Amino acid sequence: MNRLILEQLSQITEEERRILNGGTVDKSIYTDGEEFTIKSSKILGYERFIEMRPHTRFTKFPKHKHNYIEMIYNCKGKTSHVINGSDEIVLDEDEILLLGTDAVHEVGFADTDDIAVNFIIKPEFFNSTVNGVGYGNAIYNLITSELFKGGESFIRFDVKGMLPVKNLIENLIWSFIFPEENSNVLQNMTMGLLFAELTERAGVVSKSTLSSYEQDLVLKVVNYIESSYKDARLLSIAEELKVSVVYLSKLVKNNTGKTFKDLLQEKRISEAEKLIINSKIPITEIIFSVGYENTNFFYKMFSLKYGCTPKEYRKNKASNNKKIRL
Repeated sequence: MNRLILEQLSQITEEERRILNGGTVDKSIYTDGEEFTIKSSKILGYERFIEMRPHTRFTKFPKHKHNYIEMIYNCKGKTSHVINGSDEIVLDEDEILLLGTDAVHEVGFADTDDIAVNFIIKPEFFNSTVNGVGYGNAIYNLITSELFKGGESFIRFDVKGMLPVKNLIENLIWSFIFPEENSNVLQNMTMGLLFAELTERAGVVSKSTLSSYEQDLVLKVVNYIESSYKDARLLSIAEELKVSVVYLSKLVKNNTGKTFKDLLQEKRISEAEKLIINSKIPITEIIFSVGYENTNFFYKMFSLKYGCTPKEYRKNKASNNKKIRL
């Protein structure tokens, strides 16, 4: 990470100074009620969707909840977390922890060189700024549904070696440390791009922590579709996971709201759309390259989603891009 960013994040905050002088975590900073539920309104007001705070060091942060999505990024050293009273997680450098709106969270002692940042993300953010990001992407749908459904879920990402993700996070942190006139807009856009990268790079999910064994199976199915959409078969993944097709089919439907076939069609159509826009490959070749054997079925599905034929869609996009360049 950028040296200047680490220097800024290493500085002792006012809260940490009080703790080092014998104080404890001042709950009034975070909540105005007796129950320790951290309120987004106390941290970033009502007009903004996201905020960033340095991870509090030199003490254990007591058990609490949030009324927002929290994203913790470990910049240096390690930070330890206990979720819902039982799941213990130690974040290493370049790991991300996403916490649902109602997850019970405790934080272990962090020393001087244990540097992390906490991003406060209002639920409204997902309905506005990133509306459409990850459309047709099952990982995105699973992430958002898990973080809001029941609210106690959490997801862990390992982004070591994922330069696009790390660059976005670094840009995001920089914009909070050194804000400019349009920083608020840029922060929203960068966070949206960050989620897009996480959903596109499903393999970075290092450990499924989506509340249960069943959720772990669903995540493996979603990863399977994302990586093997051309030849993906429900029977194949069911055999690999050593469960019945009927059981796995119901599990996917109950946890994503869509069938395995629906998720597979969305992925194939999404990949085909990218090729139609960004290449000159003949439509017929694209159809077979994404896994379709029946061209008529593809044309029907594409028309239902985009309201035109693939050829018309390519022509319209090319025309729009030409106008933009002019």
